[in-house]
Amino acid sequence: MTRSKQSTDNTWDSKLPIPKFSVWLYILIVAFVSILCYGNSYYGAFVFDDSEAVVNNHDVNLETPVVKIFSHDFWGTRLTNHASHKSYRPLTILSFRFNVWLNNGHLSPKSLHLTNIILHAVVSCQLLHVYNLLFNGRAPKTSFLAALMFAVHPIHVEVVSGIVGRADLLSACLSLLVFIIYHKTGKVKQINTFTNIIATLFCCILSIMAMLCKEQGLMIMVTFCGVYEVIVINKITSQSIMKNMKISKIMRLLKKESLERLFILTVGFCIILYGRWTIMGSPPVFQQIDNPASFLTTPFERFINYSYIYLINIWIMICPVWLCFDWSMGCIPLIHLNAFPKDLRLFIVLGFWTILVLIFYKLLFSKNYDIKQIQMGFLLGLLSFLPASNLMFTVGFVIAERVLYLPSAGFIIIVVLGIRRLCLNHFIKKVVRVCILLLIVVHSIRTYQRSKEWNTELDLFRSALKVCPMNAKVHYNLAKSLADIGHTQEAIDRYKHALLLHPRYDQAMNNLANILKDKNELEEARFLLEKAVIIRNDFAAAWMNLGIVLSAQHEYNKAENAYLTALQHRKSYPHCYFNLGNLYLEMGEKTKALFAWQNATFQQPTHVISWNNMIVLLESIGELKRAENVARTALSILPNEPNLHFNIANILGKIDKFVEAEKHFLAAIKLKHLTAKTVLVALYHSNLGVLYHRWEKYDLAEMHYLQALMIDPNMQKVKNHLALLRKHLSEINQPTLNMKSYKQEKDF
Repeated sequence: MTRSKQSTDNTWDSKLPIPKFSVWLYILIVAFVSILCYGNSYYGAFVFDDSEAVVNNHDVNLETPVVKIFSHDFWGTRLTNHASHKSYRPLTILSFRFNVWLNNGHLSPKSLHLTNIILHAVVSCQLLHVYNLLFNGRAPKTSFLAALMFAVHPIHVEVVSGIVGRADLLSACLSLLVFIIYHKTGKVKQINTFTNIIATLFCCILSIMAMLCKEQGLMIMVTFCGVYEVIVINKITSQSIMKNMKISKIMRLLKKESLERLFILTVGFCIILYGRWTIMGSPPVFQQIDNPASFLTTPFERFINYSYIYLINIWIMICPVWLCFDWSMGCIPLIHLNAFPKDLRLFIVLGFWTILVLIFYKLLFSKNYDIKQIQMGFLLGLLSFLPASNLMFTVGFVIAERVLYLPSAGFIIIVVLGIRRLCLNHFIKKVVRVCILLLIVVHSIRTYQRSKEWNTELDLFRSALKVCPMNAKVHYNLAKSLADIGHTQEAIDRYKHALLLHPRYDQAMNNLANILKDKNELEEARFLLEKAVIIRNDFAAAWMNLGIVLSAQHEYNKAENAYLTALQHRKSYPHCYFNLGNLYLEMGEKTKALFAWQNATFQQPTHVISWNNMIVLLESIGELKRAENVARTALSILPNEPNLHFNIANILGKIDKFVEAEKHFLAAIKLKHLTAKTVLVALYHSNLGVLYHRWEKYDLAEMHYLQALMIDPNMQKVKNHLALLRKHLSEINQPTLNMKSYKQEKDF
């Protein structure tokens, strides 16, 4: 840059109506404001995708071997599974495990949210440095304003307040670090080949780590860094590139060190990309409801709809009033060519591309001194958004606010440069000062308010109704939350509304049928489930629930077929095996029932209800030794399960192993007290009383009978046992009476 240009740059920055502080104070302000805006996220619960990616993901559990993480997708499904989302983010999962480890093995939402808040502050501070580099290190106030706007922008709430946003935060953090290191390497005037190669390879390693946090982390390495190498470090203008279209001619314009770096970046990018595709195996399969535009038949219609979606993405960055956790299923109606000219959105798309072409022309042929900065901002936004654009591959969403996390950083460069240009006029500068302050305050308030909506699922889903009332998925998720808190009728209404908006919504049919089944409205539940499995024949959960309904209607053969069909579509399905075992028990097929429950415990060793059913069934048919062995196996896996202690105690009591039976009864009572299940505690005391009664420890027997009655005074059987005990004691205390042998009725 010439002296005159440097002087102009400094003048522009000095005219920006921002206080001039030291760099460290700017960093502290950006960090403080970003943390302040998201402070209430700390109190948030697990919401939306957090349930599947974190709470129900076995890979987050410290007991799961770390090596398994590297063969599973982000949601804990094997990558080879046809239902896998193919999102490979093992480093993000490791970061979740780190939070669990810090919290002594417990899954704490506060710990996870706090980490996200800190990471966002780190990324915001990193961007302060990146912006300063892009502005040639001579625009500290411009860089500060850009970083501050990024820190408070409401579009980032989904990333920071949603725990699954950790992937975007880590990926952005590592990607920006790649650029900072690459810039430092490129600015060294005399660098030897070895150092140059090592530094570039280190950038490649960091890019791999960014990709293992989230896929788009790979884009910064070769695209943004490569372009930065050409147009900033080597100062090659777009006009020069246009004149020398051949690669060989362009290469002559580059320095030797630049060629080395670009070669390593290109080769590294190809190798990493090939490795990523190999790991994925096959592209993910999405349903039409996830991304309707990608299922349009003609390429031109897809192009029109994709363009409109891009425009919506830009709009919510400019005016983040409409924010929604999910934009699928009717939130953005499709544009059809046969609707021309009634659908005015066609003209909007035409206007969008007209403006975009003009911008491209301006970026390529303008000779303004700050054009390179605008180019880099445009490219940062464009290249980091490319993986979510449906151009490289089909994605499983319409709009996802979290994919705009890094693209918004490029968008903000363009906005800030526009503000800086306005400040050249003295009068407008005063207006700009007020507008900047107002913008920061309004965005901060909106971010604070939006992050509060992300604290609970109910608030999140209800907020979405204001933005996307025609989105069936919003009504579906709201119905799930309402059902969880016991608002059954409102949940039913929401499910029905979801089906009204999307009549082929099989998941809504399944969930609604479950509620109706519990209300004993079996015919309607059956109708919904039969319709769901017609729509999606491999819907294993719907087949299993249909089996439950058919079993309740005593259509056992049809129920068995439904369960077996569910198991065909989902090989590992312990809950289905459990219900199949219950069906066989009702049919009198005890051997088959035992085999089904055995399969359930084999697939899920912690499936306690299947263990208990096996033990009780074996005990009921007189196979006490086998029942004891099963109970001991179950206790070795679930040592703190009170029902297992209770069941083995009953078996041991029957075979006169009183001491060991007593130990297990006491353990069951102690553990059940912790769960506050008072009715079952009464039963435990009752059976322990019977044990002591048979053991001829009459005082202890009486004490536990009385404790059982204190908990549940309506236990008639206990009253009978207590009456017999007292009668027996009164006979023992009368020496003149002829003593008769007493045999207590067993209650095991």
